[in-house]
Amino acid sequence: MFDALPNRPYTQYMVRRDELLGSLHEAQARSGRNWLSPADLRDEASRRGLSIASLKGVASYYSMFSLAPRGRHVVSLCASPVCRLASVDALASAGTTRPAGAALLDAAAKATGAPVGGTDPGGNFTLGTCQCLGRCASAPVMMVDDRVYANLDPLRIASIIAEIRAGGAPDASGPDATIRAMDIGPAAGRRIALRFPPASDSASAREYGRAGGWAGLRAALAMAPDAVVEELSKAKVRGRGGAGFPTGLKERAAAGSACSDSESCERFVVCNADEGEPGTFKDRIIMERTPQLLIEGLVISAYAIGASRGFIYIRGEYSEAIARVRAAIESARAAGFLGRGIAGTDFSFDLDVRLGAGSYLCGEELTLLESLEGKRGYPRIKPPFPAESGLWGRPTLVNNVETLAALPWVAEHGADAYLALGTPSSPGTKVFCVSGDVARPGYGEWEMGVPLGEIIAAAGGAVEASGKPAARPLAVLLGGAAGTFVPGDALDLRMDYDALRAAGATLGSGAVIVLGPGRSVPDTLSAIMDFFMHESCGKCVPCRIGTARLAAAARSFVDASRSPEIDAPAERHDASLRGMLDAMVIDAEKIAKASLCPLGQSPILPLRSAARNLASLF
Repeated sequence: MFDALPNRPYTQYMVRRDELLGSLHEAQARSGRNWLSPADLRDEASRRGLSIASLKGVASYYSMFSLAPRGRHVVSLCASPVCRLASVDALASAGTTRPAGAALLDAAAKATGAPVGGTDPGGNFTLGTCQCLGRCASAPVMMVDDRVYANLDPLRIASIIAEIRAGGAPDASGPDATIRAMDIGPAAGRRIALRFPPASDSASAREYGRAGGWAGLRAALAMAPDAVVEELSKAKVRGRGGAGFPTGLKERAAAGSACSDSESCERFVVCNADEGEPGTFKDRIIMERTPQLLIEGLVISAYAIGASRGFIYIRGEYSEAIARVRAAIESARAAGFLGRGIAGTDFSFDLDVRLGAGSYLCGEELTLLESLEGKRGYPRIKPPFPAESGLWGRPTLVNNVETLAALPWVAEHGADAYLALGTPSSPGTKVFCVSGDVARPGYGEWEMGVPLGEIIAAAGGAVEASGKPAARPLAVLLGGAAGTFVPGDALDLRMDYDALRAAGATLGSGAVIVLGPGRSVPDTLSAIMDFFMHESCGKCVPCRIGTARLAAAARSFVDASRSPEIDAPAERHDASLRGMLDAMVIDAEKIAKASLCPLGQSPILPLRSAARNLASLF
């Protein structure tokens, strides 16, 4: 792929390691046994000149790989907060301590003949749980091998497993088949990331061009690179992955960085498509709906900072997005928008897809770069930042899918047009993902500053757990597991950085998880703490032990909320619950101060906001 581009000093190293996770995926699938055998590891180590111990160290870190035999099919039920919310069965709703989703696990165990965490005697199915699969609008979901099945109930699970057992391939699309139908955003509103409607051939560069695509790239190529950086800075484009860092500052830093061993050096652009935040699926939608828009944004970024190579790091669970982006890259290359002499200019740039393998932590930019280098996804210490020393020590610009999707619009229409959207401090638009207790879960794009209530109303309004319409939500979790709770009456809250900060809330990834009347906030907190415990990489002792302690405390919190002491006054029970929550907040604050990366710094956000905003619900 890179043959037409100049040789670079790190090319040999790149070929050996940046494709490692993809090669392990292929080896695991090629064996037909759904695991990496000693022979697979020996072959891969020999081919890449690596030690077997090194490969084991990498493979053992990622949840999608197995070093032990598994069944011919791997069944994983999503246990993330949104799927657990959607999976609350009658027993859990009635106030017992049976965990949400138990009925689905029971159904899967009965259908497969496999215990949870084990394999059936015939070696056909291995059954387990996983974390968020990015299908939150269709929860609850499960993944069988690399196919995701949505809107589950016990009967649907039994039917799917029976068809697979008989050698069939059940339709995995479910309600997620029509991306257009899930779009709940205002049709008349200004759109940027979602401005192109779903096409019959979304991967086609030529069809994308006929719809108006590539205009932003042509406008950017007509400017000097530093002028592109200046325009993005003037537009106040901010990252849409969660942190909200000014994109122009990152572009300028990457463009101006020089390597320590040379005056000028190779630069990289990397797209962070490792979307693992519960309640978030916007990046998957953009990649499946308009992958060429993402490519156009990456080429503009590369031109602005002088990069000749790029990577799109996509989480391994997004098989459909992976296929579409790969096809889109081939189409863009054939149409002259990737490779040598892009669009008839002297600018050359190419990119490729690299796969994740089941680690939420790799959504953090420096951890992602570690994984992209073929290592365990451990966090790096900042500084240096990626723009100074990123991929293989070279200046690297890392941006989120939605962020990159905005760049062509800014390049085509200009900074002033972008500043006219949204609010003065938070210009532009945002794609929000709505899930949980609403009549019509989905996604949509609004201008920044839209009231929270307008987003929920577009999703058909809040509903009770039974599906009955509700006057308002019980509470709303903004930003996913690493987000904040706001009370259900905060419907006038403006969804922009300043308004949310003033309210003690966060925009985060754009997840809007609605809890309807009758839901249990302790149950949701327990699901969130379980999520963080599962996703902790274990490198930091405070995080490794602390998240496990928080998960255990949250389960005790749930039990206490459901089982008040006999004859105890309500006031004493409420005070006891509040004391348990306060203790978790104190522990989470300690973990946040002692942890190296954002994961350990995240549990405090939902816990503290629940204590501040939802105390009356306990």
